[in-house]
Amino acid sequence: MKQIVMGIGSLASPQWLPGADSQADGPRMHLDLGPEHPSRTGLLLIQAQCRDDAGTPRIESARVQPGFSHRSAEKLFEVRDYRQVLVLADRHDWQAPFIGELGAALVCEQLMGLVPPPRATWLRTLLSEQARIASHLAHLSFVGFRLQDEALVRRVRQLREQGRELMLAVSGNRVHPMLNRLGGLSTDLDSSQVEAFVPWAAEAGECARELARAVVDSALGRGIAILDRATINGYSLSGPVAAASGVRTDCRIQTPYLAHAQLQDELLAHEILREQGDAASRLLALADQVITSHVLIEACARHLQSVTGPVDTKLSKNIKVPDSEGYLAIEAPWGMAGWFLVSRSERTPWRLKMRTPGFANVQALQMALQGCPLDEADVAIASLGWTSGDLDK
Repeated sequence: MKQIVMGIGSLASPQWLPGADSQADGPRMHLDLGPEHPSRTGLLLIQAQCRDDAGTPRIESARVQPGFSHRSAEKLFEVRDYRQVLVLADRHDWQAPFIGELGAALVCEQLMGLVPPPRATWLRTLLSEQARIASHLAHLSFVGFRLQDEALVRRVRQLREQGRELMLAVSGNRVHPMLNRLGGLSTDLDSSQVEAFVPWAAEAGECARELARAVVDSALGRGIAILDRATINGYSLSGPVAAASGVRTDCRIQTPYLAHAQLQDELLAHEILREQGDAASRLLALADQVITSHVLIEACARHLQSVTGPVDTKLSKNIKVPDSEGYLAIEAPWGMAGWFLVSRSERTPWRLKMRTPGFANVQALQMALQGCPLDEADVAIASLGWTSGDLDK
């Protein structure tokens, strides 16, 4: 048995990994998941005990160490007014910032009894699916990088850039849109802006099919890092990770919000539950969801042709949420994102707690890595996604 310390993230020197146990013996590895992968923005350390199995090093046990980019977002919520809360929420998962600000807005609106205009609801649905595609493409960029397929890497990079340009056109910001407001959106999208998302989403769907074929043809992740149903339930895993093990957790189906109640036919027709629960299935589940999001964006664009009216609700500058508490969960790219708000009728939350799916994924890494060949550890890790803000909240 020997110990190896693996660092995932952008490091100046792979020979030195900060935060590792100074008493650890054995080599230290720097795992690179690719220039487009979200892990580049932050650091995660894994201390792994390895054994030799017929000449193949395998991970016997693993201890995951997050927290190096701790942001204290939940404490900062307590000293920000409700408009500023949305700004912070936008930044905790910067691969899908619209969904972060949306979750914070929805839980506040729930306690305020505030119902946004119908057009705002449909636009929010479209934009949340755009964010899902953008996030999944970032994580799926690992496939082309790992297989050294430059054409696939380039295609994913171009699609991600086109997605940023679409958000720039509607919000004035390529990365952090800040479109949500309590009671709706900050701005309307005209018909040409709405329609611009459709061909982009269609191309993303085709790219997802190409990525899925690459995973299947190369057997990337097949049979490794298996998570069974008991582990899924034990770690409260959700989203594509749960779907890859045959467990349905999709909040858009289980507890519909926004316009998802009207989109059940599209959601159910394209829902795929896989049974293998391995790393390959999780990568394929991401591709499945990109295709579903394309279908939903097309449906939203069709509905928005006949849904007119305002997209915001006029509110006082001094916003206070009634003395109450409530919980709301939405479907973030990696699964259930929960928001628990406690208000004391002040301008700032008394407590605003986030349940992030990336944190649950990293907790489950220690189980997924057991028995995994050391040279496929990067595949196992890439199949359980997180971003630093989402993980180190």
